[in-house]
Amino acid sequence: MLLERIIKEIKAKKELKNLDDGFVKARIKEYAKQNGLSLEGDFEKVKRAKWFKKMFKEIRKECRVVYGAFQDVKEQRSRVVYERIFNEVRGDVILDIGCGNAPLEYCSLYENKKYYLCEIDCGVITKLSDFMKKNKIKGRAFVFNAVDDNMDKLPKADTVLLLKVLESFELIKRDISYEILKKLKCRKIVVSFSKVALGGGVEIRKAGRAWFRRMLDRLGYKYTIGDIEKEIFFFIDK
Repeated sequence: MLLERIIKEIKAKKELKNLDDGFVKARIKEYAKQNGLSLEGDFEKVKRAKWFKKMFKEIRKECRVVYGAFQDVKEQRSRVVYERIFNEVRGDVILDIGCGNAPLEYCSLYENKKYYLCEIDCGVITKLSDFMKKNKIKGRAFVFNAVDDNMDKLPKADTVLLLKVLESFELIKRDISYEILKKLKCRKIVVSFSKVALGGGVEIRKAGRAWFRRMLDRLGYKYTIGDIEKEIFFFIDK
């Protein structure tokens, strides 16, 4: 089937090989719908068309940008940062959306919690599942695409972490942060943004992210802000 072949080709790049198929499929179908394109036909013939080359290039670029945010936590946070985060955490059940490798750092520091860890990198989910089993950490790790999947299917938690991911979600669907925050079943939400704007180069001060502040005002949520090392944090009461 043409759609499956396109997904396979897009993921042929090493840095995209573990990307969830469902995420890539949603991007392709959305592009085709917006541009009135058919996803039927022989792949070998279709791939030579100008529209296909343009679509392929744009979707792969989009996947790189968004997926890069999930891998951004290769740069480890300090213990001071996690102490501040978990000082704000409410309850014993934590849901981390777009978690990346961060749980490998903080789960060992706060073993008395139950963790639900999700993102779109299948390889990371396997790693996290093995880590949780080996260290007898309560909860589970699972693949979840926050942009397209049903938020109502997420487990209920006391606190939800959205660390350096909302900005990349907004590249896919504008105002999706509003819908995500509104649908979350929790008492507390911890959101963070890198001090360097997505795309790099421009440092953002604590007073930045005006769009997100306006969003929180629309939702009527109370929040405090923390400027901690390389991130700006919003500690939100729901």
